[in-house]
Amino acid sequence: MLNRLEKLTQRVGGSNELIDKWLRARKDLLVSYCTLVGMKPNKEKHTPLNEKDLDNFCHHLVDYLSAGHFHLYHRIVEEVDGSQGPVAQEAAKIYPALEVNTATIMAFHDSCSESGFDDDNIFAFHYALSDIGEALDARFVLEDKLIALAFDTHILPLAPVANQVEIARPA
Repeated sequence: MLNRLEKLTQRVGGSNELIDKWLRARKDLLVSYCTLVGMKPNKEKHTPLNEKDLDNFCHHLVDYLSAGHFHLYHRIVEEVDGSQGPVAQEAAKIYPALEVNTATIMAFHDSCSESGFDDDNIFAFHYALSDIGEALDARFVLEDKLIALAFDTHILPLAPVANQVEIARPA
């Protein structure tokens, strides 16, 4: 997931402030997920779960979902709304899948907020963490398609890149 994020950042990073903030939020979310599940560079192979890491992950999760739904998706939906072309058709496939994915992720968040984890449910919690990792991966694939769609069709305006010289083209 981090490698795909890096490739996406290389492709579209620096071209739109909204996208840049959103990609940083995704990276923060992924780092907090890796910390929660105990995948830490230069550390022992497995580290125990802790409540602080869970709270941090849940915080980043809600921030990330909110940024996508209330800022990025909203902007793209406004631009696509009413059009009948292939862009609208492709977006029409992506949005419902994102809504289902959001419901899955928020169910995990809500269950963590209500119960957390302890010795009695630690194995179930590990399975839930694996499931949420898969749900996040599926979400990122959908969002990457949406971002590519937005950039390829110029739905999201590209900011001028610093020090880029515009070449005048003959009419």
